[in-house]
Amino acid sequence: MPSEDDQRAERERKARRLISHLLDEQPSADSSSAELWLDELRPDELDFGGGLAVPAARAAEVIAAAESLARRGVGRGQLGVPPAELRRLAQALVVDQHPSAAGWTPAERRSAAHWVALLIERYGEDGVQRLLLALTIRL
Repeated sequence: MPSEDDQRAERERKARRLISHLLDEQPSADSSSAELWLDELRPDELDFGGGLAVPAARAAEVIAAAESLARRGVGRGQLGVPPAELRRLAQALVVDQHPSAAGWTPAERRSAAHWVALLIERYGEDGVQRLLLALTIRL
């Protein structure tokens, strides 16, 4: 049985491979699809012992903050729909990790993931940092 350190290292490798694959605009012929990597990851595998201190919040607050940030500087209908893989990444790495998410409805979780994915698409990791800052300042 692998040690706890080995298990953590394997989870980190999986997450890094997934993120690398999603950010790779021209995947190599031998790389697996992002769908396969996403199917292998579960939110409980993504806790690396660190993480950000995220304040508790109602889903409506998180959704409104993420939408406001995603729409900043963009016309009403110009955002489009984020790729499904990016929505799943936002769901697993951001929404599912939120301390209040267990009390949100499935529709609220989907909406939050949609807006977080648009933030990531527009700003990368900085989008998540902007959301965290907006939620922290509000409380």
